[in-house]
Amino acid sequence: MKMKKLITTALVSCSLLWCFGVAHAERLSLEQVIQKVVDHYPSIKTAAMQLEQARQENKRIESQLGWQLSAQAGVRHELSLIGSPVDTLQLGGGLSRLLESGDSMSLNAAVAHDDADTAFATLPNPSTSTSIDFNYRMPLQKGKDNPAISQGLISAQAGVQLSESQYLALYDQLAAQVVDLFYAAANTKARIDNSQQAIKRTLRLQSYIKSRADLGVSEEKDLLQVRAQLKAQQAEQQALKINWQQQQVSINRLTGLPWDQGFVPVLAKPEIGTNYIFDELFSESKQYSPELKTIRARLQLAESQIQLQRDNRKDQLDLVMFLGDRDLRGDITTGNYSENELVGGVSIEFGRSLDLSGRDAELYQAQLERGIALQDRVQVFENLHYNLASILTQISSGEQALKAYRQSMKAEQAKLKEAEHRYRDGRTDTDQLIQFENQLAAVELAVALQQLELARLQHALGLVTGRLWSNIQLPQFDTFVSEGQ
Repeated sequence: MKMKKLITTALVSCSLLWCFGVAHAERLSLEQVIQKVVDHYPSIKTAAMQLEQARQENKRIESQLGWQLSAQAGVRHELSLIGSPVDTLQLGGGLSRLLESGDSMSLNAAVAHDDADTAFATLPNPSTSTSIDFNYRMPLQKGKDNPAISQGLISAQAGVQLSESQYLALYDQLAAQVVDLFYAAANTKARIDNSQQAIKRTLRLQSYIKSRADLGVSEEKDLLQVRAQLKAQQAEQQALKINWQQQQVSINRLTGLPWDQGFVPVLAKPEIGTNYIFDELFSESKQYSPELKTIRARLQLAESQIQLQRDNRKDQLDLVMFLGDRDLRGDITTGNYSENELVGGVSIEFGRSLDLSGRDAELYQAQLERGIALQDRVQVFENLHYNLASILTQISSGEQALKAYRQSMKAEQAKLKEAEHRYRDGRTDTDQLIQFENQLAAVELAVALQQLELARLQHALGLVTGRLWSNIQLPQFDTFVSEGQ
């Protein structure tokens, strides 16, 4: 009894929800539902921020080519070369910059003031020395053309493309989920409408049989048959309404609407007889495909790593040049001391790693990553090709099926109309009339469901080619930032 009471309560609650939903239903097309999901879904905001984060990597890498400022100051007390205590005050600063060519340059200046406890005739005390140096380093092998920066910028751009493709993939996943939910709900709604039409016909038949029974023409068994038919149809409709409410709750969860918000799916008529050109659609799908964009980004990242690792395996061979000025001033026992001299020089620096196994492994890993991406691209091409072919084949078959269903529906309507005339003349029985009613309801439902399936397939085609997003406003990162603030 307790279980029966719970079931009865659930049925009553769902009936109330059905009435509430119909009274407050909002008419929404598939594109409008997707727009609401895009505007609401939190994961999209997270993905947009990750995309903006990837875009900032370019600026971070480019900033390495800017000027770098350094400065230092200090005092110290220590022993001089001749063993006497000396107090030193030092000031220094410099500017350095890494160039796009891989060369680097720096300009440094320093001032030091020394004051020793013991004076010597040949050494100034106290003394002030200044130095100015300009240094230029030119890599001849490793680091030439600055692969760390150039490949870093390529990697950063590939990272942006990778985030963008993941962003699009998230959109597609949500849209695919919404398409399935929307058309599942539309399917249920079509079944409810079909059931309602069947109930109306059964009620009309029941009324007619009652009127004939009052005249003593119809038998009690005819009325019982119609009542049983009506009860079965009402039970089926009630089950459909429960399912309809569950589907609406699922859609409301994605859109962020109140759980009990009702909606009526607005369905565009499927396009019939469209001449789809496979090669054009396949080219369009390849251009849009988030998976292929992801693989292209992976290939760029792998190529960038290969170039970096090849550069790391090279020997270090740098040409280093410097030019400077030295100035020393101070007091000696015989008077003042002053000396100034221009200095400069050129040198070659060489370095080689004696164990390249680690760098060879890193290079091989990058080459393997490129190979994996190339193999994945072949698989994605194949999947895209067959997926598109499958959708187009189903659309073509679906159009033929819809044409056949419509013809069958016309035949069933004519058959039922003729049977109703015969029934009124007493030339057929109730069983056959109910059978014809059910056959007409079934084919009417088949027509409605086939139309839905064609519309769903055409939206699936729009999802593969990217056309689905042409009428949907995708949110921008700035919007998310302002919302977050």
